[in-house]
Amino acid sequence: MMQSNSTPAVGGELTLGQEALWLIQNLDPECVAYNVTAALSLHFPVDAELMESAVRAAVLDHTLLGSLFGCDDSGRVRRRPAGATAALTERYEPDLDGDELRAFALGLTRRPFDLDREPPIRTALLRRRNAPDILLITAHHIVADNVSQLLLCREILSRYAALREGRAYAALDTGAAFDRFAQRQHAYLASPQADRARRHWQEELRGLSRHTAVPADLPRPDVYRAEGAEVVLDLPPDLVEGLGEAVAAHNVTTFAYLLAVLELLLHRSTGQTDFLVGYPVTQRRGAELRGAIGYFVNTLPLRARIDPDDGFDALLRRTTAGLWRGLLHRDYPFALMPRLVDLPRDPGRPGLITVLFAFNELDTDDPIVAVLEPGREVEHAGLRTAEYHLPQQQGQFELTFQVTRHARTLKATLKYNTSLFTERAALRLAEQYRSLLRSAVTDTLPAALRELIPRSESGSMDTAQTDAGRAARRTRIRDVAAAVFTAEPGAVEAAEDFAQDLDTDSLLAVDFLVELERVFEVSLDVDQIPQLMAGLDSAYETVAESAGW
Repeated sequence: MMQSNSTPAVGGELTLGQEALWLIQNLDPECVAYNVTAALSLHFPVDAELMESAVRAAVLDHTLLGSLFGCDDSGRVRRRPAGATAALTERYEPDLDGDELRAFALGLTRRPFDLDREPPIRTALLRRRNAPDILLITAHHIVADNVSQLLLCREILSRYAALREGRAYAALDTGAAFDRFAQRQHAYLASPQADRARRHWQEELRGLSRHTAVPADLPRPDVYRAEGAEVVLDLPPDLVEGLGEAVAAHNVTTFAYLLAVLELLLHRSTGQTDFLVGYPVTQRRGAELRGAIGYFVNTLPLRARIDPDDGFDALLRRTTAGLWRGLLHRDYPFALMPRLVDLPRDPGRPGLITVLFAFNELDTDDPIVAVLEPGREVEHAGLRTAEYHLPQQQGQFELTFQVTRHARTLKATLKYNTSLFTERAALRLAEQYRSLLRSAVTDTLPAALRELIPRSESGSMDTAQTDAGRAARRTRIRDVAAAVFTAEPGAVEAAEDFAQDLDTDSLLAVDFLVELERVFEVSLDVDQIPQLMAGLDSAYETVAESAGW
């Protein structure tokens, strides 16, 4: 029985995690990477008016969902009520099916939120003539974590059923639980426990000198763009069975084992022996928060330290120990961690964490949770529904490896930033991860991890010569040349001939070299200036040689 959180809310305060999400959205108002979506196929006759009433009641009766977010007179980010006139539901009757319908639905969920002017949640009902209607529930991450997606579905369906049957309905959660959680978070920051956690993370992050060099195959933009896509990583039954046996044999968690394999992939791809991988942890403690809607997530960094002379077992032990140490201090807000590191802020990266690993384990005995199991139709409050899968939360990081356990099966997805990776590169990474996982569970990895890096590789997966990657780099070099030589990006014609006179453009030649070094993160020598100035083909080959493309 779920505990009711119906005590009056104290209201207004945000957690530091929420403040960080608000800042991200305000710095990039078009960002949709933090839109959280639940989409349901409704296998019952839908009364659209009742559904809209159910949505409105669910949102406006909840102090967090029915809020606007903005700065008060003191400059602090606060919540304030959105008001009863806020638009919450849209209705469409698209004459579409299959991929076209899915693209239409996806477009509706990928619209940015103006958190200062509109509630952080919107719904859309897609009416269909000869097929089940579809309900889209999209919220900003500032008010909803992944568990909240399911709780929102449950709340709306429960209210709809009550309205249809003409009976009263008492909300299980009005937002009071989250308000108390936010107050405890602020009290924690002034406590000795928080000071101990700060010292732990400061020591854990001490000496970190480089960001995780994610193996991209496209030139890195000057400013990070939170845009992405995903590929499915197939884990066949025999591999899942072998994973279970390996986890039991090593007496570790599935999470730790899969994360250690990801560390192997990153080490093999980059040659780095000291880097960070992030992982989300829930802050839902106790019965009160189990059924509460809100943002109850913190991100923690795992310091991956690879000894090339060690084997996988030693890495797995270090990973497990690092996870346990981190979980002891999991309440320290990730938003405060960048100031504990002597690592310059790079606007071309998403932040301190560039690669995230997420592992979700679903309780499929709960009908609403079970709806996420592919192909399964479930019943809640007398209403039959199924998941209408839509990708979401893409581009928050350069790479996100996400694994979800459904009963005895595992569903794995690799989300990748599309300004850094082509689909072909993402598929290659996914395949390499699966190959390393199979080698780990069959105990066929080399005795020393250094043997994972072939002699022909320079330590970067950027060596992949995809046509898309090569074309993008050439275009970027041409744009750099245009910016330097004409001060007008794009002014160099598609003829790709920007050969310059060294006698008259010697200063610009040096500027060109410096800008190429910055954009492509390579080291060039002044002796290479004549080749750089000889035209696009020559400049590309010169940069490619230095970058190891």
